[in-house]
Amino acid sequence: MAEQLQALMRSLRGIAMHLQQIEHRRNEMASCRVQRCAHDLLYERCSMSTKQFKSLTNLARRSLPLLMALALLPAAAHAGSASATVLNLNAYVANESDNTVSVINTLNNTVTATVTVGNSPDGVAVSPDGKKVYVANASSNTVSVIDAASNTVTATVPVGNTPEGVVVAPNGATVYVTNSNGNSVSVINAASNAVTATVPVGAGPDSVTVTPDGASVYVANTGDNTVSAISAATNAVIATVAVGSGPFGLVADPFKHQVLVANSGSNTVSLIDTDTNTVTQAAATGNTPTSVAISPAKELRFGFVTNFSDNTVSEINPSNGTVLGTVKVGVNPFAVAISPVLLGVAANSGDNTVSVINPLNGNVASVTVGNTPVAVATQPLRF
Repeated sequence: MAEQLQALMRSLRGIAMHLQQIEHRRNEMASCRVQRCAHDLLYERCSMSTKQFKSLTNLARRSLPLLMALALLPAAAHAGSASATVLNLNAYVANESDNTVSVINTLNNTVTATVTVGNSPDGVAVSPDGKKVYVANASSNTVSVIDAASNTVTATVPVGNTPEGVVVAPNGATVYVTNSNGNSVSVINAASNAVTATVPVGAGPDSVTVTPDGASVYVANTGDNTVSAISAATNAVIATVAVGSGPFGLVADPFKHQVLVANSGSNTVSLIDTDTNTVTQAAATGNTPTSVAISPAKELRFGFVTNFSDNTVSEINPSNGTVLGTVKVGVNPFAVAISPVLLGVAANSGDNTVSVINPLNGNVASVTVGNTPVAVATQPLRF
């Protein structure tokens, strides 16, 4: 099964890469008036009409998310055991003014459930096994635990003052929650739903991420323009890294030893080397970047950054932060995630919508959710 899965994933990645290569070559031909079709990669294209070619590529692009969903079924089973892990293709959106979470099926872009949680839900995370969703309720000082199968709250965990961000460790055993007005991180045992430690960090901690090996936790401290690095083994801060102004969202790279930080006040993304805990680069973005996400596919490397003041999402090269393109989305995009089938999901806090972005062609679908969506999460698979 594992060999079949790898072969299928290689084929799917090949489709995506081939489409991008075709598009690139077509653009070159249009600009340079290249006549040597028989000798380049587009030999087959030369025998097709433009209409036939567009129909073929559009079909492949539309089909890719569904094909990847089918391919990921055995991958999800292999992530733990067949009985312990499910493939969860939903996106979970925290609606701050409604005290709810909208559940979106990313294959058909429909809201399938609305779950009532605590007051002012500002952060959301999905467990690696796809079975639980954790919601940080800023005004209740709690975390709601949602059963993903039934879309019901099964536990409520008291944490610190004004919880904003939440993330689940790669092994699913620990949940980390930033307490913005408490300048701390609560460490929750996922099995018992009890806080086992509280870690002091910088001022106004907002977003939080965990490295793929689970060894380190990184926290964006919006109030003092730093990122705290926490040892997961000792629950102690081991480094404090100065970044840009107003660090808000951050994400650990699934495949490189780095963390990307969206600096909302300086319009940059800082790249932190997690081996040395130093900033290696600061890349320019759009205006007021608030969130950053990276593709879970090793051979399809891209990332997204929400530009709150521009009403756009930038596609970036996660290796260096360079902007590759910009997509227009809803009003005031505040958070972004990338689903297991590589769709970008941006929560637009200014118009109560979610934009679902197809990275292969830039098409954007709009889904209406609750009031003031400020956070979004999908299952954190890697493949």
